[in-house]
Amino acid sequence: MLLMPSSEGLILDATALIDFCWLNEWEWLQQQYSPLYIAQEVLDSDRLEVATKEAAMRYLEPIALDTEEMFLSFMEFRIKAPLLSEADRSTLALARHRFLLCISDDRLMIEVCEEYGIAYIRMLRLLSQMVQTGHRTIEEVIEMADTLVNERGKWIAETILSGWKRSLNDL
Repeated sequence: MLLMPSSEGLILDATALIDFCWLNEWEWLQQQYSPLYIAQEVLDSDRLEVATKEAAMRYLEPIALDTEEMFLSFMEFRIKAPLLSEADRSTLALARHRFLLCISDDRLMIEVCEEYGIAYIRMLRLLSQMVQTGHRTIEEVIEMADTLVNERGKWIAETILSGWKRSLNDL
């Protein structure tokens, strides 16, 4: 996790948006990381369910690429990581130039974040922070992670998940 204290807010990729819709922890996220953003290209995707788009519109501020530098990064990411979707490239360009903390669990997104010095955080780290801030208990965040894996179908390597669960006792 590359976490920089100078972030100007937080931006979610589509996966993080869906995760938070499942967990319904928007109030905590707003308290910890406001302002919260979503790339307009994520909202424009025809792959999102109506309820997910509605949640995004309720809790997140849509933003679009609005400078030449952002657009150039967007194009550079297309060359550097051609498997990224347009929405992911837009999210990364916005995070990079607006100094936003990017929530993502996508391996390719994380690789680009690391290469370009874009601050990011993963879902399990956010769940750990819920315990650290006293918002949730260890048992509750474990149940939340299990819900994402078992009901939502989120893939987290078993070794990562079990290591994370053990690490919660150190909080």
